[in-house]
Amino acid sequence: MILVTGITGLTGRFLYQKFLETGKIKQLSCLIRNSSDVSWMKEKPVLCYGDVNNVQDIVAAMKDVSVVLHLYNIRHSPNIIQACNLIGIKRVIFVNTTGMYSKFQQYANLYKKLEKNILESGLDYTIIRPTMIYGNQQDKNISKLVKIASRLRVFPIIGEGKSLLQPIFAGDLAEAIYQASQRDVSIHKTYNVAGSEPLSYEVIIKAIYYAMNKEVRFIHIPYKLALVAGKIGDILPNGLISTERLLRLSEDKCFNYSNATEDLGFIPKSFYEGIRLEVECIKAANII
Repeated sequence: MILVTGITGLTGRFLYQKFLETGKIKQLSCLIRNSSDVSWMKEKPVLCYGDVNNVQDIVAAMKDVSVVLHLYNIRHSPNIIQACNLIGIKRVIFVNTTGMYSKFQQYANLYKKLEKNILESGLDYTIIRPTMIYGNQQDKNISKLVKIASRLRVFPIIGEGKSLLQPIFAGDLAEAIYQASQRDVSIHKTYNVAGSEPLSYEVIIKAIYYAMNKEVRFIHIPYKLALVAGKIGDILPNGLISTERLLRLSEDKCFNYSNATEDLGFIPKSFYEGIRLEVECIKAANII
């Protein structure tokens, strides 16, 4: 059996679909909360109710399990490692984030420390580090831009909008996780995974409008002025603007994924294709 954490999340739902399509859904065991919505599942895997904050809940979910796919927040990886050591499970795929490389990400050093613990755990690990993930209405970043674009014809751009981003479609990330679980070549390796090519923030916004069959005009907001708004956002959290978010907009976030292509057959979608699929999902959910 393969135990998955985070199956009801954005990437988890795409991974579920992969196991369903390959006829391996009965090989899947999923650790979920009692409150988790599983009504969307066409065919149910083994469902184990518990909390990743509780090592004993993880241990209980590991019955007959030989591989663990930890999609849920990497900050819970110490509990996964402890449970694996108690049970004697060796093979684990962890999903971290390329945010560990950021100069401005609040948790970058924590992500590095957690990854170091994995490398020293003695497990047969694989670590996959995605860039910003998008794919449907569960996405916490690009979907916000889609909602704004659905209401505005004029879109605000901080500074020149030339910093580079490389968002990854959640289905492509799920495919990489699945392939890592099937290929021993990935043992004791780490992979950065990203969208097919880096795009400027301005081009990404244009692609969103194109997917919605809308035209857009930009208004450029001076970066220093935006930082003032960011400081206000720090005091009055709003989920949209903060000093850290603005600082991260100023740095390029693009990554080489050639080793994932070589070992896992990773071939990501273009953002133009991925955002078209996300917009379709958001419309189908009657959000826009």
